[in-house]
Amino acid sequence: MKVRVKDIAMEAGVSPASVSNVLNGKGGVSEATARRILSVARELGYVVSKDASGSSKYVRLVSFKRHGLVVMDTQFFAEMIEALERQCHLAGLQMVVSNIHMEKDADYIDRVREICQEECAGILLLATEMYTEDVELFSHTKAPLLVIDSLFRNKRINCVVMNNQEAGYMAAERFIKMGHTRIHHITSSVLFNNMKYRRVGFESAMADAKLPCDEYSIWRVTPTLEGAYRDMHELLSSKNIQMPTAFFAGNDIIAAGCVRALKEKGYKLPQDISIIGMDDLAICQITNPVLSTIRVPREDIARAAVKRLLDMLEEGTDSCVLKTQVSVEFVDRQSVRNIKDM
Repeated sequence: MKVRVKDIAMEAGVSPASVSNVLNGKGGVSEATARRILSVARELGYVVSKDASGSSKYVRLVSFKRHGLVVMDTQFFAEMIEALERQCHLAGLQMVVSNIHMEKDADYIDRVREICQEECAGILLLATEMYTEDVELFSHTKAPLLVIDSLFRNKRINCVVMNNQEAGYMAAERFIKMGHTRIHHITSSVLFNNMKYRRVGFESAMADAKLPCDEYSIWRVTPTLEGAYRDMHELLSSKNIQMPTAFFAGNDIIAAGCVRALKEKGYKLPQDISIIGMDDLAICQITNPVLSTIRVPREDIARAAVKRLLDMLEEGTDSCVLKTQVSVEFVDRQSVRNIKDM
C-alpha cells in the first residue's frame, strides 16, 4: 500500500505541508520536527530521497588524539564507534567519522575550524586523550557539541562518560571485601581524565576503609600492552617497597601487560597477587588466570550520547548542560583471591 503524505503527517502529528517541505528538501521546518518526520516516513515504508535527508542530517564523530597511546584500534574503541553508528542509524541519522592526530596532522587546527563551521545535526567528540585546552578548540561549533569518554567538570560542555570514579571505588572495595589490606593501583604514565577519576575512586575507597594509600601505592606504566609489560618489569626490579597482595589496573590492556611481567618475575596469580582490570575486553579471557574486571557498557554510553544530542537539537540554544555518567559493573572471574581465611 502506497504511503501518502497525509499518512506521515497524521503519524508525526504535523501538517501535510510540513511533511511535503521536509520530503522535498525545503526549509521552514525545525531540525527536531524534520527529524521526526523523516523517522516516521522511514518507519511507514516511505523511501526518503538523499535530497530530503539533506546535509544537516548527519552526525560528525571526531576521534581526537593527542599522542595515540590510548585511542587506538582496540576492541573498546571499535565497539564504541560501532555502537554510536548504530544509535545514529536508529535515529535516522548518518554518522561520518573524522580522525585528528595532534602530533601527526600539521593542519589539525585548520581541520578543527572546518568542522566547527559545519551545519550538521551535531558533533560527537571522542575526547579520551584531550586536555581542557584541546576542548577549547571546539568552543564555537555551529552544530550542537557533545563530548564522549571524558569528563570536564569545570567546562560548560555536555558530556557522556562511564563513571570512572565508581569503577575505582568498586575495584578497591572488592579487594577489601576479600580480605586484602595491601592494595595498590596501576595507572597510566600518560595523564588523561578517565585514569584520573579512577584513581580518585580508588583512593576514596581506601580512605573509607582506613587503609594506607600514598604515592608508593601508585604504579605508573605506559598504557599499551608492550609498554605496560616493559614498565612493570622495570618497576618490579627497582621498587624498594613491600609488594601488595592486590592491584587495580587502570584498564584491561594495562592489566594484561602487567600480568605477563609479574609471572616472569615469579609471582603466582592469584595466589601471590590478585588483579582487577577495567573495560571487559576479550583479552580478559586469554589471560591466565581469567581476568576479573569492571565492565563498561559501550551500547548504553552510545545510546545516552545520541539521545542527549537529539535533545540538544530540540532544545536549541536554551539547552541546559548535562554531564552524564553511566554506571559500570564488576565482573567476577578468577584473578582475585579471597584471603580472609588465610
